[in-house]
Amino acid sequence: MGFVSPAQDYVEERISLDKKLIAHPSATYFMKSGNTYYREGVMAGALLVVDCSLKPCDGSLLVCSIDNEFRIKRYRTHPRPHLINLESGKRERLPDAGEGDTSRPVFGVITYIINDARTGEFDDCPVM
Repeated sequence: MGFVSPAQDYVEERISLDKKLIAHPSATYFMKSGNTYYREGVMAGALLVVDCSLKPCDGSLLVCSIDNEFRIKRYRTHPRPHLINLESGKRERLPDAGEGDTSRPVFGVITYIINDARTGEFDDCPVM
């Protein structure tokens, strides 16, 4: 029989990225960015955490299904709800689901962007 450690009150739970990044597991998807959008902090190949159960708020980054392709757009509410094309900066109207179409034009809200900090001009650096 031993003594209880005085540090036992300070034991912390291990960090869980699932608990931190995923609020709605059944509605959360991981996607990879195909393009770089510097202003939004998205690098090509970034891991995007997309929650399909959230309603977008002003300034949210969305994954939209347009012409059978996923596109990242910024959602704006003023003067009326619209999308901003990240490549051209132009306003676009919100896409409508076609009549009888069960697909959703707005797939989900991007909640987290995870970029690889090692990519860039130092790709050929030796590993220590």
